[in-house]
Amino acid sequence: MRPLLPLLLLLATGAHALGQLEFEYGGVTRTYYMEGPDPIPEGAPLIFVLHGYTSNAQLIRAYSGFSPLAEEEGFIAVFPQGTKDIFNIAHWNANLNQSNTDDHGFLVALAQYLQDEYGLSAECTYACGMSNGGFMSYSLACEHPDVFSAIGSVTGSMSTEDFGCTPQEVVPIVHLHGTEDNTVSYDNGVGYPAWGNASVPAIIDHWTGLMGTSTVEVTALPNLESNDLTSVDFLRYSGSPGGQEFHHYRVNGGGHDWFGVWGSQDVEATLVLWDFFSAQCAGEFTSVDAQHAPAPALVEPFGDRIRANAEVRISILDLQGRLLETLTLSAGEMWQPAGRGIRLIKAAAPGRQPQVLYWD
Repeated sequence: MRPLLPLLLLLATGAHALGQLEFEYGGVTRTYYMEGPDPIPEGAPLIFVLHGYTSNAQLIRAYSGFSPLAEEEGFIAVFPQGTKDIFNIAHWNANLNQSNTDDHGFLVALAQYLQDEYGLSAECTYACGMSNGGFMSYSLACEHPDVFSAIGSVTGSMSTEDFGCTPQEVVPIVHLHGTEDNTVSYDNGVGYPAWGNASVPAIIDHWTGLMGTSTVEVTALPNLESNDLTSVDFLRYSGSPGGQEFHHYRVNGGGHDWFGVWGSQDVEATLVLWDFFSAQCAGEFTSVDAQHAPAPALVEPFGDRIRANAEVRISILDLQGRLLETLTLSAGEMWQPAGRGIRLIKAAAPGRQPQVLYWD
């Protein structure tokens, strides 16, 4: 992943509006979190990160890792809060007929307000999300490609009403999904009438047909952690007349997870999404080789300690993929993990494939 438009970091609005904020739309006061560098860079990209059904903005803000990544890379991450549906459950109304909430209008209005208020890039505004947040991102691609220049879905799908949409403009898409997802099935979607039964292959066929892609490359990514019983295939659909691409990360054996945080440790969803959006913003996509070529180790074991070869974020997980602790190491720093028992030590750095070590 290339540094995104380094000049952005030299031009700043001086605005400070990070944290939990409010925005009124349709007579309703909605809340959202806004995270990124302070001061906010002029012309910075804007990424909406949408939570899943039953979840909330604060939770996806906490687990996704988009907040520190936004500060490091110079973009703005926004985590809006959905409203309650007829079942009194937090949701996004991706044409699901479970509420009368106009989430399309709300998200468009909020995006345009933030662009105008803080000088953010209208050409580099994106939406992504987990599960129902992925549904909503696809819905925005159907109805508002003039506002959201690319979208991403992690374990999401398309509602019955949205599937088959034919927008006037087709945006690039990245989709990560586990083949053993028991919530949003890889082969059958959710199955309920409004939520639909669109499979991931059918969604890919629909959008690549609209794009007019002519080639597909399949790359098996390194199996960084064999105990999670998953592997990842990267499918890149390209060669469209308009330059749009569809990137699919098929997590073989993967469940309903934000990959890299829990579940499969072979791909990090947050870094994949940012790499895809930053490539679109720069006007090109990284090649398969550039994205997934082996790189020098981020960390190396030295006896009972670990040495960092770059500035890295360390996550300590148990063998079920549950997060135990996080910390940051500087390049050259030595660290001695405390405690006993087999754990996974995951090192991550912006633009780099994460590295996983067993530790006892």
